[in-house]
Formats: sequence, structure tokens, C-alpha cells
Amino acid sequence: MPITLSPSNSDRQVFKVAAVQAEPVWLDLQGGVEKVIRIVREAAAEGAKIIGFPEVFVPGYPWTPWANNFVVTSQVLKEYQANSLPLHSAEMDRIREAVKEADVTIVLGFAERDGASLYIAQATILPDGRIANHRRKIKPTHYEKTIFGDGSAQSIHNVVQTPYGRLGSINCWEHIQPWLKTHFYSQYPQIFVGGWWPAFPPGTGGSPYIVSGEASSRMTQNVSMEGGCFGLCCCHVVSEAGAEKMKLTGFPWFTFPGGGFSVIYGPDGGALTEPVDPGKEAIVYADISLSKIDEVKLVADTMGNYSRFDLLHTEAHGQNWAPVSYSLPAEAKSNEVKVNEVNNLEFSQTYAYTRAAGEESKA
Repeated sequence: MPITLSPSNSDRQVFKVAAVQAEPVWLDLQGGVEKVIRIVREAAAEGAKIIGFPEVFVPGYPWTPWANNFVVTSQVLKEYQANSLPLHSAEMDRIREAVKEADVTIVLGFAERDGASLYIAQATILPDGRIANHRRKIKPTHYEKTIFGDGSAQSIHNVVQTPYGRLGSINCWEHIQPWLKTHFYSQYPQIFVGGWWPAFPPGTGGSPYIVSGEASSRMTQNVSMEGGCFGLCCCHVVSEAGAEKMKLTGFPWFTFPGGGFSVIYGPDGGALTEPVDPGKEAIVYADISLSKIDEVKLVADTMGNYSRFDLLHTEAHGQNWAPVSYSLPAEAKSNEVKVNEVNNLEFSQTYAYTRAAGEESKA
């Protein structure tokens, strides 16, 4: 089926994007929300139109179970759960209102509290304050499984149409999930936010290379090259005080302050920003034009001229399954209202989008 992208990969309009490198307000929901709002306002004042946040920025990435036994970890995790962010909440409403006031689009990484469970979540919020996409990391990594549940099926739908292009979102080691990436590229992302943990120099304390900040950054770089899209690599910073609070002090893989490696990559994999101090907070900015994508995809378009889907293709389903379904329409409708899912497909279509007038028509 023919795809018409609007704006296209030939669009020469230049606009600013921002990747956040910051320390969370550890285990503090209200403080975390305030910090998100401050960062949104700061980046918007610098002219950013799209802002990417790190993985589970509210209330921070819990390296704790990697570094401790469960007796120690459980003390932190009880507080962690109490300060995680529900998708539909007064706290999220405050963030949505700040995004609307700033007239920007953000991808926010947060630990989502859903009933009694936690998930590694991302929400894409549009300039009108609507949540256009809500997804969860499809498979928590290693010790993350002791805290977070698996992502819901609709999390594979992770690209949203915005006035500035098609914006995607990926969390951490989802960057190395081959089938998820195939589905991701099939949605024609032009820009994406890679949400990341804090990670440290290669080999620190005998740590494997794959958990380093350098390896994490290269994963985002690789997705940028494979998908021919701009990549916003966004990560945490951990101070000595933050490490104390999260019970990380003394674990050999870590050095404090540190953890940062934020960068913005072009669709050819080139870094568009200068390296930043891994121990300091920063927002890195790049002025980009989607026309750069054409330069790459003329050579290799993995969803077009550089594909063989007659030989290899992926079959997927992205519909959530509820624990209970109802045959009576009234009960089914009541349950739909209760669950209140974000429809990730609603904002995923390609459109002919007129930025000035805000008029939409399906392409």
C-alpha cells in the first residue's frame, strides 16, 4: 500500500529537538512532576519542538536490585511503588497542561503504577495536551523483572504523527529487540526518543560492555542508521546523594556522580551534539531537517528499496487482552470506561498535515 509522509523526508523546514540528561527526584512523585515541568519550560524557551526524557524518569531508574539483596531492595521498592506515576492522574494532568502551555511535544519515560503493579512506560504528549501514545517496555531486562511487568500488546504501536514528523519511542534494551524494531520501522518513524537508564564507562568494576553508557548510546545510534531516522538518546545522571538514597553506593559497576551519555544522532548515525559531562545535568539540542533522511534512504531504505519481504517478514498482533470480557454491550462499555486505554492507533496514521492551519486529511 502506498505511503505518503507529510511532512515528507524531503521537507527542508529546520526545527529544534532536545534530549534530556538529568537526575530524577528520586522516590518523590511530586518533586519528579515539578522537575519534568521545569525541564519542559526550559527546553521550550530554547525553541525545542520535541523533547525526549530518560527511561522511568519519574521516580528514577531503580538499579537497586542489581546492587543489593532483596531485604535491602524491598525497603527502597516500597517507597518506589508509592511514588510511581499513574497514567490517568492529577500528576499526569499537570504535566499535560505544562506541555500544552509550552506548545511542544514530549516523550516522557515514567514508572507507571497500574493498580498494584508497575510498568516501564512512555507517554507521547502532543502540543494540545493529549496523550497520543501510551506504551510499556515489552520485556523488562534482567533484574527489572523483579519490579516491573511485561508491556501490553499495543505497546508495539509506538509511532505518532506530529506536525514535525512521525515520532517514535523505545525504551532501553528494546533497541536490540530485532522483531520489535522491524515493526517499529514499518511505522515509518522519522524521529524517535530512546529512553535510557544511567550507565557508566565500559568495564567499570568488571562490568560487561553491554551495560555501559557507550554501548547504550551505540544502540540508539544503530537504530538511527537502520531506520534512517533522527535518534534522541536521553539518560539519567546520578549524584552521590542520589546513589545513597537508592542504595547504590559501593557497587563496583558505578561511579558517582555519573551515568550520563545523552546525544542526538542523525539518520546517517552521525552525532549532532557534542559530548556532555556524564556527571552533570544538561539538555542537548540539535537543529534538524527531515530532508537529511532522504540522503540516507536513497542508499538504503529497510522498508523499501533495501528489503525482501517476500523472503522474510514479521507477523504481529498489537491488541490488548483484558482479564475479563463481557458479552453484554452495557457491561462491555462500562469496562471500557473503567480501563480507559489510550488508543495508540488513533494518532499513528500518516496524514497530509498543514502545520499552519492544523488541518488533517488521511493520505
